[in-house]
Amino acid sequence: MGNESASARYSLVLVGAGHSNIALIRRFAMDPLEGVRLVVINPESTAPYSGMLPGFLAGQYIADELFIDVAALCKQAAARFIRGSFERVDTASKTVIVRHQALPNARELCIPYDYAVLNTGAAPADSFPSTHPGCYYVKPIRKLLIDLPRIDERMRGGNRSMVIAGGGAAGIELAFAFRARYGSDAAITLVSRRSIDHDNALSAGASVIRRALEKKRITLLESVEVTEAIVEEVLLSNGRSVAAHVVCVATPVRAPSWIERSGLAGKDGFLTVNAELQVDDCEGLYASGDIVNLPFSRGRSGVMAVRAGQYLAKALWQKIQGRHVSPFRPQRHWLTLLNLGDGEAIAVRGSLAYQGALLFKLKDRIDQKFMARFKPRKMSSAEAMRCEGCAAKLPGDMLTSVFGQQFEDGAITTQQGVSRIRSIDALTHLVDDPYLIGALAMRHAVSDVWAMGASPTTALTLIAVERALSQHLEASEFVQAQAGLHDAAHAYGVEIVGGHSLSLNQPMIAVQIEGECTRPVHKDGAMAGDELWITGPVGSGILFSALASGFTVGAFIDQWVTNALKSLFEASQTAAQEGVHAMTDVTGFGLAGHLREMLSGKNLGIQWAENIVTFSGVDECIARGIQSTAYVDNVRYAQQIGHKAPSAVVFDPQTCGPLLIAAPPETAKRVIQHWEEAGLSPQQIGVVTTETS
Repeated sequence: MGNESASARYSLVLVGAGHSNIALIRRFAMDPLEGVRLVVINPESTAPYSGMLPGFLAGQYIADELFIDVAALCKQAAARFIRGSFERVDTASKTVIVRHQALPNARELCIPYDYAVLNTGAAPADSFPSTHPGCYYVKPIRKLLIDLPRIDERMRGGNRSMVIAGGGAAGIELAFAFRARYGSDAAITLVSRRSIDHDNALSAGASVIRRALEKKRITLLESVEVTEAIVEEVLLSNGRSVAAHVVCVATPVRAPSWIERSGLAGKDGFLTVNAELQVDDCEGLYASGDIVNLPFSRGRSGVMAVRAGQYLAKALWQKIQGRHVSPFRPQRHWLTLLNLGDGEAIAVRGSLAYQGALLFKLKDRIDQKFMARFKPRKMSSAEAMRCEGCAAKLPGDMLTSVFGQQFEDGAITTQQGVSRIRSIDALTHLVDDPYLIGALAMRHAVSDVWAMGASPTTALTLIAVERALSQHLEASEFVQAQAGLHDAAHAYGVEIVGGHSLSLNQPMIAVQIEGECTRPVHKDGAMAGDELWITGPVGSGILFSALASGFTVGAFIDQWVTNALKSLFEASQTAAQEGVHAMTDVTGFGLAGHLREMLSGKNLGIQWAENIVTFSGVDECIARGIQSTAYVDNVRYAQQIGHKAPSAVVFDPQTCGPLLIAAPPETAKRVIQHWEEAGLSPQQIGVVTTETS
């Protein structure tokens, strides 16, 4: 967050990462609105671009080219990015209701807005009943991509057949794309409810499209529709049936259920908007994309969504600044380009239609230019911001120079045979999501208790929200952070018994945690010959450094979030019960720095494993030279322990990192078996040796 965020008076909330909202985020990154806090809500950090989907299926693009990194774009726009599912909007209280998926039984969050844009995308329509085991819907695109390996498996081998239901532009492009993907032997049938001649956007190219389909040996059935999909065939409205190992549904979409839950359903269940794209009778609420009925006759298309985004990126700025807003006037006709999957395309506009390789080059250039607009700008080393989260800790050698000693993960007091463990930890906002940073702060704090083999019991919390001119904004952030803390505390068996709050330019959350055990596991009990194991992969600091520097790593951070919030309580209990010699958690000083603490004061060293398993995307970032701003301090702190390490990742600060144990081989074997049975992915990172070996 920049310092100017302390002047925030209003909130602009973007729900969904459709083409329109992506354009708004980009505008905010280039030209932020003074006094406005931008909040973006989407379930995932990336959004697929529908225009390049056929090319991806045909093998013309790779996955990285297909996705826009929403998280990285939000980072550069200084936006709050909330990874949550949208439940509904309450127009009376001007709040959007979302639910996080990161923790089980997460509560609903009410996020207030002064202005909001709904751009979630429509839902797949249940066009016909199906008991077919290989029936897949094109939308949402992300779901189709998840299903793609199963589609490939069903289409593998000879005499395979596919039926595509839906003969609009999407269905036609899919037919060509799947022909390129599965070769000439696969039988592909395209079923269209109406004739291509009756499609306003495609009618001029009907004969060109039919010839291209015929040349590719794609069977076109017009003025007929699929009535049911059963095992290995579809039934048609004309009484015929067609064999199908796979059914791909590209029929028109339906309104998403949240519109009805919000009490906003208009014609056919979609949202009704006026000429300024404002939802009827809803102050400050706007919508675009295929969830709206426009006040003039236009089809639902990606082109229309892009135009709406460009309009809103100007109109909302004018509206918030109190200036006059002109109505949305989209073009009546636009160029439609159909990718044939073989290096050619068909172009249709008005009464004209052509086919050729130059037209595919034109489509490719348009799509590549569109995607390039939304690639985050790479930061120079001079612009790089200091890493947040656990990487914001003071350097380890600075602390030892002041205190002159190593400390345990928690302070220990013993009374009547019960050891009470006390620790305190804090996180600055490495993710710009108050709920999620609250959950991560609680997970980070309880890790100190787990690291000593104890059960967490109670916690005190301190929430410092980002200072704003609007108390409404500060209160909303406080409620979200508190919800994250409480949901995580419930998941980890902790009772929050009190706390404190502040308003600061730099937001942060601190947790004072307590736990109990009968015999604490200490950090420094490692012996020569012990195996060194951690509960899972490392590399989170590198991922967040890459995100802040403008690299496309949002999807990898999504995976990290899921891993980071897992409970390691059972893993720590198993290690304690099996009698490991030493245990700690890997956090801000990195794997090598915490190993130094584990071996400190003894004539011991480490023989590193040949490699260290990292989170997805980390090794690629290391190869690009990306490192956390805490890297240099951690190298210095690790001293000789870092020598001959297999990867620079051992110096990377970890937020909510894994547990690290030192144990004799037989003990380690039993512990690792339990960890694997619990669903963890433990890895051996080395062996403790004498210093001279």
